Amino acid sequence: MQNKIWWKRLKPFRIGAGWRIVFNKLEDIEPDQIVSDDKEWGFLFVEDITYMVKEVTYKENKQTIKHTIAIDLGWYPDGDPGGNYRLVTILDDNWENPVLTVETRSTQEIVDTMELWMFETIPFQSDHWVKKVKNRTL
Repeated sequence: MQNKIWWKRLKPFRIGAGWRIVFNKLEDIEPDQIVSDDKEWGFLFVEDITYMVKEVTYKENKQTIKHTIAIDLGWYPDGDPGGNYRLVTILDDNWENPVLTVETRSTQEIVDTMELWMFETIPFQSDHWVKKVKNRTL
């Protein structure tokens, strides 16, 4: 691992409108580039890597409806060289029923998927998307 300032090692990715990054520790390295006994596994590939949220507010029947959409990225099992990334989209903190899920060992595939979700799957005007999820028509 190169001895650089930590934030210069982060994997670049585009953020869709309205999204807020709560934390991000996704580094610009593919897991298969690290030997299995490297101590970096315990620091880079952990359950809490990236967490982003988007608040959605709209009017329905003269009431204001609010929802929170979250994208969460982790490595499972934590620190295990045999594990993989797990990327999920959560609606209103319903962690038992993720709306979208991807599992892979590819850092680039994770970035491509996050960007796809933020820009195309969960559109800027997210109220229609939320209604489809709530009605199970997505």
